[in-house]
Amino acid sequence: MNEDRPDRPVGPEEQKSQPVPPERSAYSDAYYSAPREDRSGYGYNPSRYYARTQQAAHRGQISIRTMLILCLVCVIVSGAMGMGGLYLLARNGRMGLHLSDFYTEVPQIPDPAAPLALEDVSPDAPVLSGEDIYVQACGQVVSITASAPQGGNLSGSGIVVSADGYILTNYHLIQTGVLRGWPIDVITFSGDTYEAQVVGAESDSDLAVLKVDAPGLIPAALGDSEDLAVGQQIYAVGNPMGVLSFTMTRGIISARDRLITTDENVTANMFQFDAAVNNGNSGGPVYNIYGQVVGVATAKYTASGVEGLGFAIPSADAVAIANELITKGYVSGKAYLGLTLKTMNTAAARYFEMVPGAYVSAVDPDSAAQAAGILPGDIITAVGDTPVASADELVAATRSYRAGDAAVLTVFRQGQSLTISVTFGEAVPSPSPGV
Repeated sequence: MNEDRPDRPVGPEEQKSQPVPPERSAYSDAYYSAPREDRSGYGYNPSRYYARTQQAAHRGQISIRTMLILCLVCVIVSGAMGMGGLYLLARNGRMGLHLSDFYTEVPQIPDPAAPLALEDVSPDAPVLSGEDIYVQACGQVVSITASAPQGGNLSGSGIVVSADGYILTNYHLIQTGVLRGWPIDVITFSGDTYEAQVVGAESDSDLAVLKVDAPGLIPAALGDSEDLAVGQQIYAVGNPMGVLSFTMTRGIISARDRLITTDENVTANMFQFDAAVNNGNSGGPVYNIYGQVVGVATAKYTASGVEGLGFAIPSADAVAIANELITKGYVSGKAYLGLTLKTMNTAAARYFEMVPGAYVSAVDPDSAAQAAGILPGDIITAVGDTPVASADELVAATRSYRAGDAAVLTVFRQGQSLTISVTFGEAVPSPSPGV
């Protein structure tokens, strides 16, 4: 990522006002969160888990105060060597902008029709026993490993979603392996191992699709998570701890439509369940009583004394993302400005006699930002009515927009505040850095 100082000429009277912010990406990776306020370790700020947004249908009625007392501190279970972590949405902001780095020779399906579809429950569908669901799951669940050359591996779970080898899993499970060029293997219940290729990944939703060339795969039936109700029984199957492969646990749906917000201001809708899940369950299925996959196990609370707080990405959301990854290789319609950013924090702003915000160190050619007239050296302080005090906050603010939407940016330039209208472009796979 180009983070050189702007090329714009600087006169003597401006020299003090031109900052050199700390070298860091506009995006930070929520794989590890910021230290807790008590500095005793790493964890999310629990006050930000449940956004005070418009309540969705069926949203659980639980107060922030109750969750704070219950959870105390919600620690990310990071993907340690030997297992894939269950945590709250890993996010590497470069994803979506360096997607071509993640792709192999897997061609996308050009057919605009969705290759994956949700299935309704037939009126005469039998309720399956746990034993029956487990037998079924053994043909639909796989173990996924990314092995380091020096030994050790990251391990988790995946779901076979097509007979021709598409595997749905979590992005955070494969993130480190892909970034470091480690081979990613898919292991079936019978012990057969197949090298996987990455079809596409979407960090904001923590989902990825892999492809293997393996005979006799049995795809899972994908149920509609919109039909879930609190109290319904569910089963989770995965590979906890990376060694206890094909473990089944049972529980109920504890709540629907939980908005889980990470320190990176990435908010995802998940349903809550109380079946035991641990490191290595990442990417594994949550089944309903009819043997349909209704969610992708993704996160849990791990504070001492807290049990039974697992979270899964609903199948309706997961299938929509997977279809985009399979047909396009990326999720379309995401807003894109075309900026390389650094944070102008309060201390730096005070020293340089400027203002806190997102400092523009470079503007991509032919981007929405260039067309709007944004220049290197500008500091963006607001997007619409949303104040922006850092590069991360600017990135977060743009997520509420789609490609083609218009917004007014408040910009500090050479001692003056001005407004600039911009029409967002679309983030597409490209080796170019930016927002």
